[in-house]
Amino acid sequence: MKTKRILTWLWAIICGTYALASETENSERWTIWSSSPASRWEDAFVTGNGRHGTMVWGNPIDEHITCVHEELFIRGWDRHLKTVPSTASLLPEVRRLINKRENNEADSLITTEAERQMQEMGASQRWPLIPHPAFDLHIQHLNASPKTTNTYRRQLNMKNGVTSVFGCDGNQGIEEVFSSRAQNVNVIHLKAGNGKKLHILLSLEETPGRKGVYLEHNLDSAFLFTESKAEPGWLTYRAAYQKDPGGYEGVARVIPKGGSMRRQAKGLEITEAEEVLILLRISPQENWKNSTLSAVKKELADMPASYSQLLVPHAKVHGEMFLRMQLDLGQADRWKNTPIEQMLSDIYQKGMTPLFMEQIHAMGRYLLISSCGKYPPPLQGIWGGGWKPAWIGGFVWDSNINLAISAAAMSNLPECAESYCKYVEHLLPGWHLNATNYLGCRGFLVAHYNDPANGYLTHFGQSFPWMCWAGGAGWNIRPFYEYAMLMDDDTMLKKRVLPLYREMANFYEDFLVMEKDSLYHILPSISPENAAYGTNTWLSRDATMDVAIAREVFSLLLEMEQKLGVIDKDDKKWQHYLNHLPNYRINQDGALAEWVDPSYPDVYNHRHLSHLYPVFPGSQIRKDKGEPQLREAAKKALDKRFEFDTSSAHGLIHVALQAARLGDLDKIKTNLDRFSRRHYVYNSLVTSHDPEHQVYNLDAVLSLPRLFMEMLVYTEPGKIELLPAWSEEYADGKLTGIRLYGGHLLNLEWKAGNLTEAQLKAFKSETLQIHYQGKKKSLQLRKGETYQIKF
Repeated sequence: MKTKRILTWLWAIICGTYALASETENSERWTIWSSSPASRWEDAFVTGNGRHGTMVWGNPIDEHITCVHEELFIRGWDRHLKTVPSTASLLPEVRRLINKRENNEADSLITTEAERQMQEMGASQRWPLIPHPAFDLHIQHLNASPKTTNTYRRQLNMKNGVTSVFGCDGNQGIEEVFSSRAQNVNVIHLKAGNGKKLHILLSLEETPGRKGVYLEHNLDSAFLFTESKAEPGWLTYRAAYQKDPGGYEGVARVIPKGGSMRRQAKGLEITEAEEVLILLRISPQENWKNSTLSAVKKELADMPASYSQLLVPHAKVHGEMFLRMQLDLGQADRWKNTPIEQMLSDIYQKGMTPLFMEQIHAMGRYLLISSCGKYPPPLQGIWGGGWKPAWIGGFVWDSNINLAISAAAMSNLPECAESYCKYVEHLLPGWHLNATNYLGCRGFLVAHYNDPANGYLTHFGQSFPWMCWAGGAGWNIRPFYEYAMLMDDDTMLKKRVLPLYREMANFYEDFLVMEKDSLYHILPSISPENAAYGTNTWLSRDATMDVAIAREVFSLLLEMEQKLGVIDKDDKKWQHYLNHLPNYRINQDGALAEWVDPSYPDVYNHRHLSHLYPVFPGSQIRKDKGEPQLREAAKKALDKRFEFDTSSAHGLIHVALQAARLGDLDKIKTNLDRFSRRHYVYNSLVTSHDPEHQVYNLDAVLSLPRLFMEMLVYTEPGKIELLPAWSEEYADGKLTGIRLYGGHLLNLEWKAGNLTEAQLKAFKSETLQIHYQGKKKSLQLRKGETYQIKF
């Protein structure tokens, strides 16, 4: 018996999972768990390989596995329509009206004309699309006890991406689910326990809730048809959209071990089976008439009919990515002994705890890994068990997607950074068309929301004229620069990043307006999503964010050319533009103003912090960087936003990120405490946008790893600072695997807020300035060498 247990344990390590319920009760670190079922989809533990994903929830004997795919959208019109109005001819009049302080009239002029043209094109909705679940795999245990036994346990192992349910049949049955990175399928494994056999009914069913009109979309008529079919060994699902030629198909290969299988009206009934293995793939289609069912069935039929053979290659790839970086605050035993409900109750009562910090940091990276595929994560990532996601669950380009991918390269996940960069490159033709048609400029214009297939700017309206937001493109190409610098990839810098910044410089050359003061002004301008007092529109001139991004574009362009030794005949021209942008303004409160133009008074009560772009994600202003007057003004501006105390989770984290750059530990601690005590975290360890579990939204959980990294390490070319914003009140611990500019890898250990050990592996030879608690030293690095850093 002892030998058998040892062999089982060894096999569990190989596979990255445990086979028996009794052996999971003291599961390893990186596994979150609960002894209660997820009664709603928001509390479901999730899996994902970037493209496919699942959410496991429901009664143990009547369970739903909501299956999702990143490319499923109900669209308001045919995705192939070129829906970009031409309004460039109106730009002179828009500028004239803004200069006369007739901002509302300027807004109405351009948005009314754009709306007219959109209607003529057949694009009648300003909310372009809604992501939705594919379907539910409904699992009914027909011979199970209706009561949940004391052996019930559900868990998510972040290290291998497997979510498991023990006691799934009201007895000792086991269910394991993962989204394979190796085979690109969802894998579901059911195993009978306690000497019993499985008697189950499996069906693919539409996820409940598709009804009514939501954000201009009639959900009742969203599909031409949906159909679910069953035959021995197979379940299929087909759907075709109403307003778009696309659709999707789902194919599930069902493999019982023992017993019998027969078709029923609603699916497949399996009796007397020891195990059941299900391989499920979702296939989006540009045209629903081009079925791939036969080809997918053949591919699934060729896959191994062994759970362990499917798991091992997936777990190897997923686990290697996940374990590259680890935040260890000494909580390994508490992972084993603390259910997620207890951990969340603790932070509600006590504020931030070491266990929560460990788990939310790990979960942020797990979700990023699991939701970066063809696209980076939108508001809900690839998940969602409903048909009415807030703000259409979209790709939102004015802080949400920016925060969502902010930890990618720095936390040593180049695959996730690459997902973002390839997605942006895919959208560039649409962004080019936006700039040409709306503003008559070269370069790019970012859509606030866009169809991920094309990037066209179709979401706008009176009071929010997004076609006038010049700064969006510069903000959203900055991650390219960070990625290349953190990986020290000069080839990427030269071939992919530098051309983007040159195109942005061309945009500004076409768009900037020189006025009598001999300065180039940004007109029109937007500070997302805020309107100055006295106007009902976001439309303005010289929003601080827009000026800051223009300044950054020209600065980084010149910096990259110098670093790469590139000779550019236009360098003097770019330097001229940089030298003649407006200076930032300090207002009567001593704060960095949100608009450079003094005729726009500040509005402090707002969740966005656009005017603090030079602090984060930019790096023009920091506690030891920039003009002293501007540093103090930035701190004052942050004070004002902090006093407002936004209810949005991402707003709290954004404030904390900027506070870390300014060395303001009190704001970090307070906002983390606010975040802990307001019920922003579901029992799935996924976050909500608003307190009390309102609006499933990943911005906060995905950006918290970046915040913890910024608290522990600041990095820029040729310089790092250690423990710049880590309070001594927080736990002792260590962080391993963080990426620095230059491509270097750093491991840290600290105690009582003080550095005890730091180890740096040099990726290249260079001189690195290291700062710590007001002290600094210079380290001459040699590529491939490892250095111990001590102060």
